[in-house]
Amino acid sequence: MGLHIGGRYWWLLGLLVVALAVRLPNLGKFLTPDEFLWVDRSRNFLAGLLDPHFACKSEVLHTGFEQAQGLACTLRTGHPGVTTMWSGSLGILLRYLADRTPDSLLDYTLSLPTNPLDARLIVPERLPSVLFLSLAIMLIAWLVGKLFHNYRVGLVAGLLMALDPFHAALSRVIHHDALAATFMSLAVLTALLYWIHHGSRHWLIASGVCGGLAFLSKSSTLFLAPFVLLLALWSLLAKIIYNQSLCGRHLLRVSIDASVWLIAAVATFCVCWPAMWVIPTDAVRTIFAVGMKYASEGHAKGNYFFGTISNDPGVLFYPFTWLLRSSPLAWIGLFTLLWTALRHWTRGSRVEENNADASCASLRNRILHWLERAGLVSTRVRSGDAAVLWLLCLYVMLFTIFMTFGEKKQDRYLLPVYPILSTMAAVGLSRLAIGSLGKLAHHPVIAHTVFPLLLAVILIFQGFLIVVHHPYYFTYYNPLLGGIRGAQSMVTIGWGEGLDLAADYLNRKPNAEQLRVATWYHSTFAPFFKGEAVGYSKEKGKALSGNYVLFYINQLQRRFPDEELFRYFEQRYQPEAIISLHGIPYVVIYPGPGMQHYVEDRVNEHRRSYRGIAALLGWDWLDVADPDRPSVAAGNGLRFRLYWEYLGKRPEERFFFRLLDVEGRRVVEALSQPLLNENGDPSTWRRGQIIVEEGVLTVPADTAPGEYRLQIGFYTQAPAVTEGELVFDLPELDAHVCVTAPVQLRKG
Repeated sequence: MGLHIGGRYWWLLGLLVVALAVRLPNLGKFLTPDEFLWVDRSRNFLAGLLDPHFACKSEVLHTGFEQAQGLACTLRTGHPGVTTMWSGSLGILLRYLADRTPDSLLDYTLSLPTNPLDARLIVPERLPSVLFLSLAIMLIAWLVGKLFHNYRVGLVAGLLMALDPFHAALSRVIHHDALAATFMSLAVLTALLYWIHHGSRHWLIASGVCGGLAFLSKSSTLFLAPFVLLLALWSLLAKIIYNQSLCGRHLLRVSIDASVWLIAAVATFCVCWPAMWVIPTDAVRTIFAVGMKYASEGHAKGNYFFGTISNDPGVLFYPFTWLLRSSPLAWIGLFTLLWTALRHWTRGSRVEENNADASCASLRNRILHWLERAGLVSTRVRSGDAAVLWLLCLYVMLFTIFMTFGEKKQDRYLLPVYPILSTMAAVGLSRLAIGSLGKLAHHPVIAHTVFPLLLAVILIFQGFLIVVHHPYYFTYYNPLLGGIRGAQSMVTIGWGEGLDLAADYLNRKPNAEQLRVATWYHSTFAPFFKGEAVGYSKEKGKALSGNYVLFYINQLQRRFPDEELFRYFEQRYQPEAIISLHGIPYVVIYPGPGMQHYVEDRVNEHRRSYRGIAALLGWDWLDVADPDRPSVAAGNGLRFRLYWEYLGKRPEERFFFRLLDVEGRRVVEALSQPLLNENGDPSTWRRGQIIVEEGVLTVPADTAPGEYRLQIGFYTQAPAVTEGELVFDLPELDAHVCVTAPVQLRKG
């Protein structure tokens, strides 16, 4: 039954307005950690399209080449994220047109900074996908209305999606999860229109095209292929149940249908991805390689799930995170649907059992009766609704199981089931309003107000959730489970929201441009900060280099990189500011030591550390005007401070600072001494503890003025080097670590 108030499809335009009203305001407010990667991939993608001679570095090493050229540069990752990169390329074009630069589009594209990202790019990069995903909500709602022969159900489903905070959050960023979920949902709905409602083959082709676009969005959408085959086999099952003889014609039709779907999907996949035109084997191999990597490797930094930090949070992760991210109205709709199904099943089970010893023919009837009770088949008019619901439920369960096999898990990875569950919830809510509540309202006027009342409840309740969490929709968690306050003790919280507020706080300082801030999510913080932002992960030296250091909420939950970094700041400093969202501390801002010289490399850890002994973090020159080029008069001393990480070094294995001349000869050497008031007694040192030492490098009076190299190391009694010395040596890749710094000497 359609809605005819003011025209049959007035509600589609209304849905579009609602979806845009939720997703467009404050579009550039903050940045998520992955978005700069997608902007950079889009930049290379667009440059490869524009110039056949453009050379790019391959991000995926298993492709067999480190340099790509032209259209091969459209292979940037194995996700493969092609639809995201098309969207990002369009965003670059929008920024180019807005800037009205005289440069060519290619030159403009190549000049764009991506890490840190130019903040002016955030809105145009996000805008194309926001517009498309808002239109897609309207299209999904229309398909749902056709699928259930009731556009009221489509309207309710559309409102639930348009006003869903989690869906809104993911559809406001340049990423691939929302696009993948949208194309998967469109592919499933159109396939159901073909196989369940026996629509024209145009629906089958449309489903295949959407499937191909889903494959281009994310590798996990390959799940669609076996599921569509399952739908095709269901059509054969219905014929068997109804005692229709299967002949070669039926099998041939199913085979042709499945082939048509697959051809449409593959053709779309190849046409829309230029890398398939030039390096098809590498492109396909990359997708499967990355998919297998995600299936076999957990999250590198671990997932926080009910107080436990692990690479794989287990089989309950996805069901529970859906409960956390979904709306109470969705719960009500799904519970109503389940209750209705159970009542129907219970009523149908009260049948006589006098046919228990029936013949084969009656056995078929019993099977038919059982499936009718389950709603899988029916001889009634408009019989497909129950079957559609069962198949949608099957899609949700199978995809959830499919995703559970992968060790790397994030709540957003399950987004493809959210539109389908919203559709099922819409059916339940509509039945509750029109059926149960409608029967209670005997007065015709009241009966006609039930459905508008349902729409009003959705708009008010879901709209309230949107307003409360705008623009940081990622802070939404189901209020029935305690909201974000409850979620912080259950799951990993935070994907960059709030770091823009930390940047605003620090930008208000009078010397903001001269500040160095060490932050957990560098790519998220840097575009909004006026000064220098230094990103750290496991590099404690980078964290110590900041005049301020930021600890983010999911970092605090997982105590990453380790407990000792937090202990260092908590024992020496008080937080200067705490950025909170909904009463939850999201960013803790500590003053930092502002260490002048930090050891950056952590890729080859042996270059800056000795396993079981010590790791060098960095050093400071004290009382000098220019820490980068310290100057001292011959005969005077240079005070220095050393930061290192304890990995088992003995107290007698002391650090030294040396000056070396151009020929590598030792000119002078000084030993440092741990500051006991800061570090405690050496017998109490813990693995990973940050140790601070100080010393004075006294330059002999007869030292000639000139440039000298600094060498840092320590004397060791380790078994490998008896009564010897170990030197951190950066320039030599095969040595451990080399830290060099010029020291300018002048005559005293």
